[in-house]
Amino acid sequence: MEIAVIETGLGGRLDATNVLTPALTIVTDISFDHMEILGSTLTRIAREKAGIIKPGVPHLIGFLPPAAERVMRTYSRRRHTDLHSVHLKRSTFYPSRFMLDFISKDLTLKHLHPALLGEHQLKNATLALEALALLRRKGIKISVKAIRDGMTNTFWPGRFQIITRPGKPTVVLDVCHNASGVAAFVRTCRMRFPGRRMPVVIGVVRKKEHQEMFDAFSQVASEYNLTPLKTHRSVSPRELQRTIDWKGIPVRRFGSVRSACDTVVKRASADDIILVVGSHYLVGEYLKTYGWS
Repeated sequence: MEIAVIETGLGGRLDATNVLTPALTIVTDISFDHMEILGSTLTRIAREKAGIIKPGVPHLIGFLPPAAERVMRTYSRRRHTDLHSVHLKRSTFYPSRFMLDFISKDLTLKHLHPALLGEHQLKNATLALEALALLRRKGIKISVKAIRDGMTNTFWPGRFQIITRPGKPTVVLDVCHNASGVAAFVRTCRMRFPGRRMPVVIGVVRKKEHQEMFDAFSQVASEYNLTPLKTHRSVSPRELQRTIDWKGIPVRRFGSVRSACDTVVKRASADDIILVVGSHYLVGEYLKTYGWS
């Protein structure tokens, strides 16, 4: 192994990955998630994530809210660390074609089609390219061919994963489980499948931004099919149905992921797009039950 990309489990300040001395640290994004542990404001969450910043180790940040970026700049100064951020002037996005150009003094790639779909994934790809440019500047040899191959052949289960079967409706799996993730997913749905009917199969865990999530889903959802998850953190479909403003969109409850998915597939037309979303638990159970292809 020449290079290892290690992701923190939760936050950063108290995460076990802090025993490592890396070549580069990165904070990709900061939004309201795991607030019962990390804090109830973006500033508090950013302080926890800034715990990965190491003295003398370059630190790269993605597209952060201003409050979070201020925290990163403060902690970088305190730890005498060079702070780098994504420069939009280096990237040109073509969202309708899921393509980007990236040009910097250390790395240039044109007409790059990342395998992961969505405008937000173009931004993520730009952040990855900035990181690779920094590593190349430090003398780590990573070829342009390897970068292009990696970007165009990435497979990440549960991230706008499209499953098609002959004569059956298309299924899209996504583990989006907070308001910002759902908003990005919905934008991609509208761009990738304009005008299509989209029944939603969804299960969620507690302590999430449920109303904000369903407000975003309402832009594309033709109906909701609620299912419990196999975890003690699951919100029951009955409780969810009682507490959410569904904005007039039909809602049905089911006792399991299988019963929800089987029913929706039987009722759907071959032209429908079935969205199976809301949790790693849900997408994992779907893949275990129905397979990957």
